[in-house]
Amino acid sequence: MLDKRLALCAEMVKGNFVCDVGTDHAYLVSELLTSGKCTAAVAADINEKPLKAAENTLRGAGVLNKAELIISDGLKNIPLENITDIVIAGMGGELIAKILSECSQLHGKNLILQPMTRSEKLIKFLCENGFEIISQKAVSDGKFFYTAINAVKTNPPRKEMPPLFEYLGKLDFSDSDSVKYIYSKAESILSSGRALRDSGHSAEAVKKISLANKIILETGGKTMYTVKDIFAFMDVIAPMKILHKGDNSGLLVGDGSASVTKILFTLDITCEAVREAAAVGAELIISHHPIIYHPLYNLNESNPACLALKNNISCICFHSPLDMADGGINDIIFDMLDTHLKLKKLSYFEPIHPDGRGYGFICSVKNEIMPKDFAKLLKEIFGCTVLRFTDGGKAIKKLAFCSGGGGSDLPLAIENNADAYITGDVKHDTWITARNSGISLYDCGHFHTEDIVIPYLIKRFSEEFSGLELIHAVSDKDPVEYIV
Repeated sequence: MLDKRLALCAEMVKGNFVCDVGTDHAYLVSELLTSGKCTAAVAADINEKPLKAAENTLRGAGVLNKAELIISDGLKNIPLENITDIVIAGMGGELIAKILSECSQLHGKNLILQPMTRSEKLIKFLCENGFEIISQKAVSDGKFFYTAINAVKTNPPRKEMPPLFEYLGKLDFSDSDSVKYIYSKAESILSSGRALRDSGHSAEAVKKISLANKIILETGGKTMYTVKDIFAFMDVIAPMKILHKGDNSGLLVGDGSASVTKILFTLDITCEAVREAAAVGAELIISHHPIIYHPLYNLNESNPACLALKNNISCICFHSPLDMADGGINDIIFDMLDTHLKLKKLSYFEPIHPDGRGYGFICSVKNEIMPKDFAKLLKEIFGCTVLRFTDGGKAIKKLAFCSGGGGSDLPLAIENNADAYITGDVKHDTWITARNSGISLYDCGHFHTEDIVIPYLIKRFSEEFSGLELIHAVSDKDPVEYIV
């Protein structure tokens, strides 16, 4: 009796003359001949030893006279004229693809392909090389799962594969064995991704973790993300290697192994934000500003970190890396301004790292603008309730900007001969320095120059991770109220 893997292959045989490549003990050939499903067969293997075992099996079954034993590397030595079915089973998907690629006589043959590994590579090869997959089935045999693919050579025009087809193929997910098989593949990919994650290869890790969860979702299953998985993607968006020394960023509250289905995004993790996360069932909050920045000398529920821990809510905070990252806060500001002014980056405003990377930018301005008109434009761009500025008395041809609380860095803008400086948290003496120096200074607010990153983060997560609920906190708003 055949095991379930070979029985699945036998089920897909349609003609009366089968060729079994890599036959080993010829159990499949023996069953097909003794059952009468086939009347003739070729049992092929690359070495003489397995063919000797195949001969003994066929002789014992009394069907040796119906089979031809051939030593062959794949299909190279096999006369295929009268053969109706070709079985290639028990090999890696890439090896099966190689065997098929080396044979030009496959038209009209019923192909039964049973990859032990890398089935996705085989399916991709078939789709890209003029094969049609007729059907695909899976079986479980103890703790192992197998799939068999029934295909024919048709040479249709190459078509783009549907998303995830190389992993899902034509499996029927109303069948429990198919679901188990796909889950086993997804779990293998997920395990590989997490090994990469834990060794610091965040970009490669995220691709695998995302892929595994997309596959699981396609079967109707539930995603399997952890806080560490989410952290890995934040490390891709804003690498921790560019952290400013002394800054507190990272997983600041909670358990990296905790499951995540919902994420709340906010600029600041306040007690209100934590209560909102608890109310909507978010297991994780992602913010720009650190939830813990200064030493804690007492612990109570007026501290949002304590409140988050009490509610089993993890908190990931990316502060300086998100300021300085490619595509991060200051790049977002650049893009917003560039739309109107046509800017050219000249240098980082405040270099921090040896390679020159740092906070903000110094830019030349192609579309010159007068200070008051620029104030109106900035108010519109940032959505400020109030925008404070001082007029430097000249057209703006060169500007500097730094998100957040960069008011004290005005001297850097003056040193760089900027006509204007955009930031937040400007103190009275800084306004006086700006007036004395003839530079236009704009306080667009700490909140408004940094909260722009929250929609960006939600967009990046929605593009990379499927099945997560991403929530922009209702409580994410300017903490200051104004009477105007």
